[in-house]
Amino acid sequence: MLGLLTLLINATVLYVPITAVPFIYTAPLSGCANFSAYVDPLSPWGIASVYAVSTTGALALPGLDPYPTPKYVKGQICGDFISVKIDRWRSIGPAVPISVKGTDTLLIYQGVPLEINGTAIVKVKSFTQPQVDGRFYYKISSQVVMGVYVEEYVVYSYAKISAYGIANITYFSLSEDKPDYYLVVPALGVRVDGVKPWTPDFVLWFSPNQTAAVGKPRVVVEQVRIPVAGECNGTATVSNPLERPYQVLVKLDTGEEYALQMYLLPSVVRTWRLSGAEAKTADGKPLPVYMVTTEDGSPVAMCIVEGATYYLYVKAGDTLYRYPAASSSGVLETYTDLVKPRVVLDYPGFNATATPEVARLGENITVKVYYNGTFVQEYRVKASPLVAINVSRLFVEVRVEDVLGSPIDSFYVYVGGLRFRGQGGTARILPLADPIAVEINGVKYLTRLQPTVRVPTLTQPSFIKIAAAAVAVGGGIAIGFKRRESSAKEDRDRDVLEI
Repeated sequence: MLGLLTLLINATVLYVPITAVPFIYTAPLSGCANFSAYVDPLSPWGIASVYAVSTTGALALPGLDPYPTPKYVKGQICGDFISVKIDRWRSIGPAVPISVKGTDTLLIYQGVPLEINGTAIVKVKSFTQPQVDGRFYYKISSQVVMGVYVEEYVVYSYAKISAYGIANITYFSLSEDKPDYYLVVPALGVRVDGVKPWTPDFVLWFSPNQTAAVGKPRVVVEQVRIPVAGECNGTATVSNPLERPYQVLVKLDTGEEYALQMYLLPSVVRTWRLSGAEAKTADGKPLPVYMVTTEDGSPVAMCIVEGATYYLYVKAGDTLYRYPAASSSGVLETYTDLVKPRVVLDYPGFNATATPEVARLGENITVKVYYNGTFVQEYRVKASPLVAINVSRLFVEVRVEDVLGSPIDSFYVYVGGLRFRGQGGTARILPLADPIAVEINGVKYLTRLQPTVRVPTLTQPSFIKIAAAAVAVGGGIAIGFKRRESSAKEDRDRDVLEI
């Protein structure tokens, strides 16, 4: 976390961690609301823009109170969502010097934009709708009078204004040696001496509850003590409350010490007795915890401190994984990206093992499939809580026939130590080896694995075929002899008649 954005929408306070720069945060509105957005002046980040966003994606600027800064803006906004952009700006001290540098009046012509470099308040009167491009600027008012656009902006860096009319520019500085006045930013452990209250012509807002003052300020920094409450006693101190993030040193009576980094100074540091550590897979299954440490690798002894970073170690095989843990009433818990893959097969008689038993989500694992205890196939798959494998496609269909092509009614096929039953001339087998053995009526025949296998035997249908063929052949021979006898007799009869 790089910092903290405090966002107040009506009565709802949100503390948003700034995790990257530029950083955009969006929160629901569902109508109109009073809001304020605040970034610690001592952090190097600023509020670059605030927009109202509709469900169609249209953007609209909110109405802001004069005079906002990149550290603090407030006003009213209407829309479906509020969008706040955080970007790099600069740090501001607890006493911000403000110097007014005078006012210029300039004409703005079409096609020749007005360029502002620095900090200024710009009031534009234009016959055309002004267009502004820049990084840290805010529109604080806008109206149309007799066809003339009247708009006011606060610019904190480079800005380009395209318009057709007049611009009144009031320059001011935030770092002069002889300022007109100071804005005092309140902070715990910090006080500003040597000043008295002042009411300036305009007030730039850097933080809630700030005050304006004149004089010769002297910033006094004092150590801040924070009470320690809970199941473990001790002390907590901040030696330099101007440092960001806050460095909070916690010393417990058990002898444990913690150096915490915080972007919001707590009112109390809470503690618990360490009562357990839980690590879970990505789908919520428990994992054994190998070790518990703090961020610097020191083992945790007896106590848990709110705000400290803890790590749980999980050992899977020869690999040790480390995960940040959250504390809940003395129990440290974390969800990991580890899984215990469960293999699901689509055919009975199969089982499978996954190696390793615990793996990172998406990591390559090895799944070995067995059928009735015999190794069948090996797969390389991605680790997930559920691994589904279609093993039914491993089967092939073999047709078993006798020498005349008649299907064998009942038989067994032996392949690679497994036996498969076949009926009606077909069997579904796993092609684990070649050759295979076909058993018919207790007799085994060794043959090659192929879609159609013929074994040297005869089935009853084949015997019937042979018998039918024999009868057909015998009858044909008898008819042939009879025909020859009839012919001879006719010849003899014919001879006799001729005599």
